[in-house]
Amino acid sequence: MQDYITKDSLVSLGVNPDTTDLDATLQELNEKVEELIGDEIVSSLTSGDAEALEAMQETASDEELAEWIIERVPDYQEIVQDNIDIVLGQYAETLPEAS
Repeated sequence: MQDYITKDSLVSLGVNPDTTDLDATLQELNEKVEELIGDEIVSSLTSGDAEALEAMQETASDEELAEWIIERVPDYQEIVQDNIDIVLGQYAETLPEAS
């Protein structure tokens, strides 16, 4: 799994690394980002490309899959950033207000 959200991302939101299980939080947030990205990518592909991607997932390396996706999803980087922002925004809403 790729680290879309890092410890620095959380600290910049005001998360106290001494009182938060950062590893578990990062894993949960990155899984959410990855799921959202995957859903958005699949919905943007033609049915033929979606079938090809599904078939490739059995045999292709992560690098080959990434290259294939980048070639077929022109706004891939925007999709990634948008979903990082969404997950960070949702997480920020759960944080206690700083006093």
